[in-house]
Amino acid sequence: MSQFRSNPAPCSMEGSPNDLRVLKFAKPHSSASMVRPQILKGNHGLKLWLSLLTAMGLSFSLQAAKTRAGGGAATLGEPLKTSTREQLTLVRHLNTIGAVFYGSWSCPACFFQKNLFGQQASTMLNYVECGKPKQLPEQSAACVKAEIQAYPTWLLEDGQRREGVQSIEELAIWTKMPPNP
Repeated sequence: MSQFRSNPAPCSMEGSPNDLRVLKFAKPHSSASMVRPQILKGNHGLKLWLSLLTAMGLSFSLQAAKTRAGGGAATLGEPLKTSTREQLTLVRHLNTIGAVFYGSWSCPACFFQKNLFGQQASTMLNYVECGKPKQLPEQSAACVKAEIQAYPTWLLEDGQRREGVQSIEELAIWTKMPPNP
């Protein structure tokens, strides 16, 4: 049984670090004129400043995440708990039948999915990193070929797929894992 009560929603590829869009609030060369003392009066000025500070903070956080993950390795993070016998058995079964886990280093749901397997089993997963096309072009091409639209996505050799976080039990049932002797 899963130790978590709710699963995070699948990560959409829209809005990913590879799909950033710049929002412009002012004409070029007029950023100084954007903030005027009369704007600061009342609640609207405070909301504007809070929005601006939040946007700047998110921008810095994203840049820091890109810097940390820039080494090219698939960096979903490391689970904290040791894998159970059930988790290890399932990952061996998944590898035997050719199941592949597609995800992105920037996807919280992918990190959650990996954590469901524990430390040892998560390193044994057939994982394809879709979020680093420059560092891992072969894996990125595999994601395009597999038509990955959301993270995490599980794909079997026969073309069956599941999107979103799957529990250990759901994966075992879906892949028809034989019962343990």
